[in-house]
Amino acid sequence: MSYKIISKVNIPIAPELFIFNRTGRNYEVAAKILPSITNGIFDSIGTAEDSLLTSPSVILAEYIRQELIMTDPADNTDWPLYISYFPDVKTEMGAIYDTSGIKLGRLMEGSVIQEYGIQIKISSDVFNDAWEKLEALVSNLDSIMDEEIIVDGEDYVIHFVSRNGPPVYIGVEDGTKKRKLFVINCLVNICRY
Repeated sequence: MSYKIISKVNIPIAPELFIFNRTGRNYEVAAKILPSITNGIFDSIGTAEDSLLTSPSVILAEYIRQELIMTDPADNTDWPLYISYFPDVKTEMGAIYDTSGIKLGRLMEGSVIQEYGIQIKISSDVFNDAWEKLEALVSNLDSIMDEEIIVDGEDYVIHFVSRNGPPVYIGVEDGTKKRKLFVINCLVNICRY
């Protein structure tokens, strides 16, 4: 018995996909694939008019600050999270950077499906303090599922964050004797809402 998707049927309510069972020259409907198999992700990603109006690192930084894992540097409190640079002003801090992402493909109507690359760097004079902060951050990022956030008056949805691996200790920062550095690299799926 072989199964094959052979038809996309457009109806006014929603497109439907069918799996057909082939017996000789005859086809029978074996199953209907519901549009929800993508969990709605492909419905809202990547059209030209829906491109991100701000950097993915800015959007994710705002989420991290709202979750109170790290703070805004302007607040002058513990564990500030800087965007795109790592100043030499504190020892317990973090920075978030945009990195290379992945283009997963393009839908037939032209929408591009992509995930944006992000790197988060954490530093502390105390090894375990940096590790604990990074573990709290990782735990929160791993639990993201369709989180809505407003940045600069625009609504965004962070569908998920996918880490490329575990946190990595990269050593003591050059020019210092004590500041330990850790990083995580991840891909994030974000779209305008």
